[in-house]
Formats: sequence, structure tokens, C-alpha cells
Amino acid sequence: MKRFAALIAIAVLVVPPLAAQEKKASTPSVTGTWTMTVDAAPHGVATMGLVLEQKGTAVTGTFASPHGDMPVEGEFVDGTLKLVTTMKDADSQITFEARLKNERLTGSLSSQMGDMQWTAERVTPLNNRH
Repeated sequence: MKRFAALIAIAVLVVPPLAAQEKKASTPSVTGTWTMTVDAAPHGVATMGLVLEQKGTAVTGTFASPHGDMPVEGEFVDGTLKLVTTMKDADSQITFEARLKNERLTGSLSSQMGDMQWTAERVTPLNNRH
């Protein structure tokens, strides 16, 4: 009976920290390289790139567009990504907002050209990066 009580005590002490580690490991992240598709109607669809690094809720990275590479910064909170960048030549901002679901970002962006819908998929799955 004492052994059984000792095993129960060990299980109570060990299992909750392990469960917390598992939950922490499964926290969503937007870190990675993304292929982005922007519906720039009526001009058509454009494919661009997005490289992001997330530390906590802060996100930084690079938006690769036909206008050149531009730094982005923002946050990823509760499954929502919010980013902003300044266009080099136009001195105007582009704001991005998207939701992450099943390794896919879906959202909208606003720029001087108007509002557009965009999606992005990770080039390399998160668990395969080195």
C-alpha cells in the first residue's frame, strides 16, 4: 500500500509538468518561409514571399514583393497575425492581418492600392526546419 501511495505521489508531481511542456510545444508559431498569393483584382493574382521569425508574440521578417524586399514587424496573438511595412519608393504603409489555421495564413492587406485578400502556405513544415 505504501508503494502504491508513493507511485501516486510521483505521478501527481510528474504528469502536470509534462502536460505543460506538451502544451507549450504545441503553441502555434508563424516562424518560417511562406509562399504568399495576393488577389490584386482587377490586376490579377500575384505570388510573393514572406519570411517570418516569431519570439514570444513579437514577429519580424521580410516581405518579398515586386517592389523589392521590405522589413515587416508586428505580432501574433491568439491565432491572429498583424504586420506592417513601409513601401520603399512610395513612403506608404502596407498592413497585413491574417489567421493561422492548418499551416495556412488567410487574411487581408491594406495599401495605397486598396484592400486585397491574401493567403500563404509554409514552404517547409515547421517540424522539418533545422
